Amino acid sequence: MNTGSLVDYRVNHRPEGQLVSVEITCCGQRIGEIRFKDRESITCPHCGLIHLLSVEHNHFHIRQQRQAQA
Repeated sequence: MNTGSLVDYRVNHRPEGQLVSVEITCCGQRIGEIRFKDRESITCPHCGLIHLLSVEHNHFHIRQQRQAQA
């Protein structure tokens, strides 16, 4: 992990190359891991930022979005 980074993503894969999961660091702390499946997400307990995995045909996106204010 890049020390001092507020947000970091670490993609884990099997030896044959199949993607398995994404470990997520937000606000400088590891907040958890999500499986490599479309629409998996995790919310940072510190700042409320949502980290969303979007898997498409031959690529994937990791998006960040703020929770809607009530």
